[in-house]
Amino acid sequence: MQIESQTVPIPIANPVMLEDDLNAILAPSAPEPAALTLSDILGESRCNAPWPSGGQVTRLHTQPWEGVSARYFDFSLNDRLRVRLDPEKELLLTFFLEGHVVGHIGDEHGPALDFRLDRMLLRTPNRNGGYLIDIPGSCTHRFVQFRLRRELLPRWLQALGVRIPATQLDEMVDRDDGRILCNTAVTPKLRGCLDRIRSERSDQPAFVPLFHARATELLLCALQDLDELVRPARSATVDAPAAVVAQLRAIIAEAPAHPWTITELARRMGCTATRLQQHVRDAAGVSVYNLLVAQRLELAATLLRETRLGVQAIAAEAGWQCHSRFAAVFRAHHGSTPREYRLRHGKAQKPCA
Repeated sequence: MQIESQTVPIPIANPVMLEDDLNAILAPSAPEPAALTLSDILGESRCNAPWPSGGQVTRLHTQPWEGVSARYFDFSLNDRLRVRLDPEKELLLTFFLEGHVVGHIGDEHGPALDFRLDRMLLRTPNRNGGYLIDIPGSCTHRFVQFRLRRELLPRWLQALGVRIPATQLDEMVDRDDGRILCNTAVTPKLRGCLDRIRSERSDQPAFVPLFHARATELLLCALQDLDELVRPARSATVDAPAAVVAQLRAIIAEAPAHPWTITELARRMGCTATRLQQHVRDAAGVSVYNLLVAQRLELAATLLRETRLGVQAIAAEAGWQCHSRFAAVFRAHHGSTPREYRLRHGKAQKPCA
């Protein structure tokens, strides 16, 4: 278990402070002990220093268990502070205790992060630019944030007996597009945890071990209530699989002859291959590969009916480099060869050579 806390100056110099710069300011003045003893936890472990007119921030960092980082922030600034958070790999779980902080996915032009008191905000990491956090001045802002190693989440939920629909769990574990997975009012149990943290004075030495205990309790309650908390988001995305299939069809239609792989299509869709397969099966009842083949056959049939292109040219246009393979797949699907299909359904025009 590692705990560190500091109260340090925050000079307001640049329009946007990078997270690395903030972390450098908040870095401990001495290395952490290899093993934290009871005296370390109960002793005075925060660093106090004179601070300029820019204001001050108190940060407490603890690890409730393996794969979890819990952070308490108390910003008391005279002026506005903007911090850019770099892309990370962890899920971000935030609870606000006081004040109002504004955030955006990517930059100020990206989707807003709607931080509110007594709500739980769960979001995926954003590989395409991180986040921009805007902290207003002339007031105090306090919040608790957890960073969760995503690959361990299914194990924690299983140990607690919590069941989450597979597609929603896949989003938590695999998505990295900055998506808001949950932003809903906390349960009464969570509100009690937050009230207990809110009632403690962070400037007292006893707050260090108290926060470690309260953060562990808060995260356990959040995981136990996770199915209830994410249920509104689940209801709001009932049509998500159908929307994913529509988007996938549009991507394939842009370049039907491209040698698409499932991995490449998933990357274009911003999800994993497993999650894409699940959405396509839920909405269309087939695999991604079969959907791709069916869409190419639809294009080939359209070209046979409505154009004078030769069969080999149509095969290439629809994504088949091997004419005989195209003819075999087409016959298995339509019950006739491409030439026979054209004779029955095509316009009365002589095809081009």
